[in-house]
Amino acid sequence: MKEIFLKSQITIFIFDSGLGGITIYNYIKNIFFNTNIIYLLDNKYFPYGNKSKNFILQRLIKILKKISNSYNISLAILACNTASVSSLPQIKKYFNFPIIGVTPVINLAIQKTKNNVIGFLATNTTLKNSKIQKKINFLNKKYIIKTISSSKLVFLAEKKLLGYKIIIDEIKKIFLSWFTLKIFPDTIILGCTHFPLIINELKTIFPKNISFLDSKKNILLKLKKIINYNEIISSKKKNIVFYTKTNKFINKIKFFFLKKGFTIISKLKI
Repeated sequence: MKEIFLKSQITIFIFDSGLGGITIYNYIKNIFFNTNIIYLLDNKYFPYGNKSKNFILQRLIKILKKISNSYNISLAILACNTASVSSLPQIKKYFNFPIIGVTPVINLAIQKTKNNVIGFLATNTTLKNSKIQKKINFLNKKYIIKTISSSKLVFLAEKKLLGYKIIIDEIKKIFLSWFTLKIFPDTIILGCTHFPLIINELKTIFPKNISFLDSKKNILLKLKKIINYNEIISSKKKNIVFYTKTNKFINKIKFFFLKKGFTIISKLKI
């Protein structure tokens, strides 16, 4: 049944392949506290980091059509760097509601770095994106940009959020190449929404006084430009979460979202 919210109600749709988008939700929830939130984790294809650009675009079109046919979406957030760099701005052509995405804050890293050595953590698909590659190649004339792509880091962040203990040495092994550098990056781009979930672990293994940068502030600024949160009225606020595949972690995922205040948790057949 098609569920229609009142015109005065704002419904924000947050999408990620997994739980990383919760970092965006946590950042905006206290400001847009009267909005309806729909969160979808496409755990059927988690993680997106090794998927092709075309697969991601077609998958997003399918998901957004399915959700927008059932709910009045005011705005969609692609809370996944891989999905954003792969599908924006093409995805916007298919829908009449605003769509914003998280993308690696490379320009901010340039402003912040003092030693001109920048670390860039992202998924394989993000780092291989033609626009990202062009940007890195241009900046390499003046800056040293050290990139690391790691699906394992995404899995570890997901496991930590679900309450599993992660071993620091497992994370440290991922960055062995950085520990041989003459100058360690003083600024690190967290180019995946999962990575802020393990920022305390990163701070433990890295030298002190490193600036960790992600996209959540940019998302908030974009939201404020589109939605006037001072005028939001939502007498029947709902937080809904959808998942796309039942797996061994699903009960922990459900419990996690219940603790986050989501009232409806359902599988989306797609």
